[in-house]
Amino acid sequence: MEPEVSIEGSAMIQVAVVPIGTVPSNVMRDYYSMLLPLHTIPLSAISSFYTEHQKSPFAVQPWDSGSLRFKFVLGGAPPSPWEDFQSHRKTLAVIGVVHCPSSLDLDAAVDFFAISCKSFPSSLVDRCFAFCPNDSQLEDGSKKGGNLRLFPPADRPTLEFHLNTMIQEIAASLLMEFEKWVLQAESSGTILKTPLDSQASLSSEEVIKAKKRRLGRAQKTIGDYCLLAGSPVDANAHYSTALELARLTGDYFWYAGALEGSVCALLTVADLMNLKVKLGATIVSGATMIDRMGQKDSTLEDEVRYRYNSVILNYKKSQDNAQRVSPLTFELEATLKLARFLCRRELAKEVVELLTTAADGAKSLIDASDRLILYIEIARLYGTLGYHRKAAFFSRQVAQLYLQQENRLAAISAMQVLAMTTKAYHVQSRSSISSQALHSKGIVSNNADGGKTNHQSAVSLFESQWSTLQMVVLREILLSAMRAGDPLTAWSAAARLLRSYYPLITPAGQHGLANALSNSADRLPPGTRCADPALPFVRYLLG
Repeated sequence: MEPEVSIEGSAMIQVAVVPIGTVPSNVMRDYYSMLLPLHTIPLSAISSFYTEHQKSPFAVQPWDSGSLRFKFVLGGAPPSPWEDFQSHRKTLAVIGVVHCPSSLDLDAAVDFFAISCKSFPSSLVDRCFAFCPNDSQLEDGSKKGGNLRLFPPADRPTLEFHLNTMIQEIAASLLMEFEKWVLQAESSGTILKTPLDSQASLSSEEVIKAKKRRLGRAQKTIGDYCLLAGSPVDANAHYSTALELARLTGDYFWYAGALEGSVCALLTVADLMNLKVKLGATIVSGATMIDRMGQKDSTLEDEVRYRYNSVILNYKKSQDNAQRVSPLTFELEATLKLARFLCRRELAKEVVELLTTAADGAKSLIDASDRLILYIEIARLYGTLGYHRKAAFFSRQVAQLYLQQENRLAAISAMQVLAMTTKAYHVQSRSSISSQALHSKGIVSNNADGGKTNHQSAVSLFESQWSTLQMVVLREILLSAMRAGDPLTAWSAAARLLRSYYPLITPAGQHGLANALSNSADRLPPGTRCADPALPFVRYLLG
């Protein structure tokens, strides 16, 4: 599964951003942060870099309002076996980052960049960005040409402007490469396979079926490249052909993929329409899909819902118990995409049903990393809805998967995830469970006639309902902190357990917590205080 999936993701060009040579981590993060805002490049901005070598296959390219969208991936993503099925999964461009003060030999850096690019065989455009070169490097680099781009020392606004120009050049180069790919696919065809096809028998019947399906799959993939090229109307035309051919050949998996692409094209056209309306431009008619964009947003929403329910159904149809590789992840991703599209409070019931279905599907996932991504996305969407308890529950599922890996980095991740759940479970400190919190949960009445007895009974009810769960959360934080080597967090979790739940802990458990407190305190410098105001000094210096 892929993280942060969305319907619009089918139109995003994946770009790997990789360090070349020695690049300090803080410097790399800084350069990467300057790239992130450049995720959308208007087609109108790349005309100076674009050259039409032959008639473009994108007949309805919206040069005035369209754009190319980028997804910058730090370090890049490993090649996916499903790249033929969904072209946006390919790494289509590579940007190497060279920190010249740390890499004085530009020749070596360029050679290392060439080697790094081999890890991304699908890349169509490679550029090596060399930052802060000295005078000799500037002189030497200017003679090299090729894929090397030098960024002389400058203030941040100048550097950002220079980067924007270079990304525009990359966008134009990619657009021309997309044109070449589509023209070649239309003239000579292309062979497209997925892990599902590799399991098919080689009988004559299967060979005939594969030949019949090849044309529909090619049309679907051409539609993908039209989307990536910022031409959604062209994409929709190819997807329509692909849908008809896939339906005739019973190619359910690729039918679902083409239908997903058509929804992305639909939303992209809607965005273009909204942009044109904002600019006061005249909307050009001529495509059925464009005509329907003038309708209300609710109509668009209903259409997306209808199509994505069909997507999910066709992914289910494509699943075969005899297959060793299951397309279940695509069904779950489609469910998450629809949930993200609909994710707002007035549609909370529908979104919760989708997320519940996705969570049930996690039981059938074999790969733990897929379950990890699924739970992260479910937690995020529940958080977006404002369902913080449900978000916290799935965050704990994420933490438990991290803890199963039994290494320090995974433990740090688990600890960070669990830290986000403390507010939902009221385990920051006993003082944080104030009367204000109880009022917000509707546990304590504002009626003064209830008196002290009602207040105490409400608090007692609240604590009895949550105490066991709070103890479990604190134990998970303690375990992750000990594995992560964070003595202060470990001490804090153990102290909270002893301070608040002492009567509920067995003598053996109390002894274990006392040892955890002692061991953690020994690893901290004298005078260390816990950040929790309800807890005392961790360690103090006597005498």
